[in-house]
Amino acid sequence: MAEENVFGKPVTEADSTASEKPITESEEDNVLDEAALELTLSEARSGSNLFGAVIDQAFVMGIPEYANRARLDRSVVAMQWKDRGGNYTAAVDYVREVKRRWGNGVSTLCVLYNGTGERLTYHTDNDWWGNIYLPYPHIIENGQWACFFHVKRTAVASGSMGAVVYRGKNKEGEDTDWLVAWDNPWNTLSFTNQAYAEINRAGHYDRIDWEALGRTISSAGRQHRAAWRGCVAQVQTEKDTSPLWEGVLSLE
Repeated sequence: MAEENVFGKPVTEADSTASEKPITESEEDNVLDEAALELTLSEARSGSNLFGAVIDQAFVMGIPEYANRARLDRSVVAMQWKDRGGNYTAAVDYVREVKRRWGNGVSTLCVLYNGTGERLTYHTDNDWWGNIYLPYPHIIENGQWACFFHVKRTAVASGSMGAVVYRGKNKEGEDTDWLVAWDNPWNTLSFTNQAYAEINRAGHYDRIDWEALGRTISSAGRQHRAAWRGCVAQVQTEKDTSPLWEGVLSLE
């Protein structure tokens, strides 16, 4: 009589023998192939079947040849846009308003354009006569006009003579210092206004003989052009006792 509380098919000797039948080499290969395929598909889904660096903008700009070419392109576009958008007029109007509020006396109204293709960062400055009133911007981005205002000494019959150095990059991507300067004498009967510029490797003006440079500036003329390693600085000044001084920095 069958046991009603027993469930399952009896395992006979024949069944046991059948279960112990060895897996053939062909069957084993199929099992391994399926496992390898599943692993490969899993890796593919996670992106493991992609090879090589991602060539994106950051990668391209890390190659000096292309970074330098892009810098020159940015400089070209900046120079094309130099007189657009009313930015030059806005900078001039701003510094003229500062001058109006400051009052009478020898002073220099300065506007400086960055067309170098890179950011310019303030590095240092020097005063021979007078001092800065409207501060030098710490950063001038490519394509921007900056303005600043240099004035004579308070309650003293003196001129306005100063220089500022901005750090950027030359055509080859090397750190470069750009110096621009002005000399507006108090005695305009004996002396005339001067504008001057220099470009040198980074750090050059950390050890400069400022007095010797001052003598060079005082005979530079009202227009001056400097060029060094693909960099160009062009500056000019008016004849007035409070002239508008203009500078444009670019690449060639």
